[in-house]
Amino acid sequence: MVHVRRIEDKTLTFIVSGKLWRNSLIMQDKETGSLWSHVTGECLEGEYEGTQLEMVPVVQTTWEQWSADHPETRVLKKSEEIKSSPYESYFNDPERTGLFRTTWLQERVPGKTLVHGVKLGVHSLAVTDAALEPGKPMTGLLGDVEVVLTRQVDGGVTAARSDNGAELIVRTAYWFAWSTYFPNTSVMD
Repeated sequence: MVHVRRIEDKTLTFIVSGKLWRNSLIMQDKETGSLWSHVTGECLEGEYEGTQLEMVPVVQTTWEQWSADHPETRVLKKSEEIKSSPYESYFNDPERTGLFRTTWLQERVPGKTLVHGVKLGVHSLAVTDAALEPGKPMTGLLGDVEVVLTRQVDGGVTAARSDNGAELIVRTAYWFAWSTYFPNTSVMD
């Protein structure tokens, strides 16, 4: 999830706070020390409490696909080779799914399943990553509103209302994190 970091006339600088809320990391802005959810973009505590950051659509894709679609992209290269990720064991361990209230949610979908979630009012819907194939849209309901989710050629997932074509923000997350924020989510897989 990516958020616009400008509030009123200030551009905020976000750092990792080292805190968790609903099994997800919390951002902190350097300017005021306020704490922000990276999942919802809401300020949870501090000077901006209750303020909502604007979300921008993002695409999770491979470098091969990205560079084919955007050959002008410039890459920042580190001076030393990256040999491994400190998070490798976390990503590879299906049992490491957060600290709070995740066991009962895993009866619906395994915790480390990647989902693409959309929300409209109080309604939420998640589609498992494995269920979405390029060029084969899936239709679901957010309350009584029909939505269409589509995997694009670049691997990104888009969602739009069927009634008026309005695009919806798609958030990609592990099921354990998504379901902690939105436990009553309808699941398509």
